[in-house]
Amino acid sequence: SEGGNIVFKEEEGIDYAPTTVQLPGGERVPFLFTVKELVAKGNGGSFKPGFQMGGDFSVPSYRTGLFLDPKGRGGVTGYDMAVALPGLQSGEEGDAEMFKENNKTFDIGAGRIEMEVNKVNSEESEIGGVFVASQSGDTDMGSKVPKKILTKGIFYAKVE
Repeated sequence: SEGGNIVFKEEEGIDYAPTTVQLPGGERVPFLFTVKELVAKGNGGSFKPGFQMGGDFSVPSYRTGLFLDPKGRGGVTGYDMAVALPGLQSGEEGDAEMFKENNKTFDIGAGRIEMEVNKVNSEESEIGGVFVASQSGDTDMGSKVPKKILTKGIFYAKVE
């Protein structure tokens, strides 16, 4: 607790899930559903219906440096340019338009979550409620502008 208010800190465990959503029209948007390094501060010193907490978290890249795209390019392994397009990438011409595709990055974005407790089971030390979170989607290792992802749902926690 901080100043009498509850503070929740995510410290370890499986704190992410690779996820893909499909937008109307068929476009698929991958993102890493996560609360990595979340520090959520509450509005009181005890869990009860109506208790609210929220905070910021880190959003690691959906793909790691070992991921290879269909052309064999990766962040730490693979080719440094698309093997099928050497005429476009002479080192002098064509490199500018292919720069983001060829130079993969591991981006770390930011997210925010707000939670509200609506059920408390004191005997079992359990709480449940609803959440709303916003975060960025996948950048395809730096080559695309990420879409903003808004998720809503219910949560459950065992408090120790």
